[in-house]
Amino acid sequence: MQYQIPQFIETEDKIVGPFSIRQFVIVCGAGGMAAMLFFVLNTFIWFIVAIPIVGLGIALAFVKVNGRPFIATAMSAARYYWRPQTYVWQPEKINLPKGAPTTPAAPAFSLEKVVSGLALKSALQTVQTGSPPASAGDEVRRRSLTGQMANYQISERITGERKAARRVDYR
Repeated sequence: MQYQIPQFIETEDKIVGPFSIRQFVIVCGAGGMAAMLFFVLNTFIWFIVAIPIVGLGIALAFVKVNGRPFIATAMSAARYYWRPQTYVWQPEKINLPKGAPTTPAAPAFSLEKVVSGLALKSALQTVQTGSPPASAGDEVRRRSLTGQMANYQISERITGERKAARRVDYR
């Protein structure tokens, strides 16, 4: 049994003259808005306001960027600028000769490593979750080891992005 397979599924049907329904609605909406503003605004001001409105309507109806409708591109751009960005730095690979140590030799155990490891672990937890360290003992231990208390304040923006700011009290 043979079936017909649709060939042009990406093209919209032309319903109203050379326009598809979507294009016709957008162009009529922009034209109607410009016509309403003509009766409300002064002629010179109307001309200044109507040109961007009609231009945006024509762009939304007919312009395609890389094969995508302009409205999809505009929404993607707005989403990109509205949401918080995460930038990850990855260093370039350095070609070292074989057998060369990749890191400088350090002592296997040092008090400095232990102190910095505890402080970094609790600071990382505070920054990621916005909550204080797991127990009060961690905070007291960190204060006694480092000699100063590191406070983090979590601020939340209108967009929902949470940001940690560190305050250090020098005594």
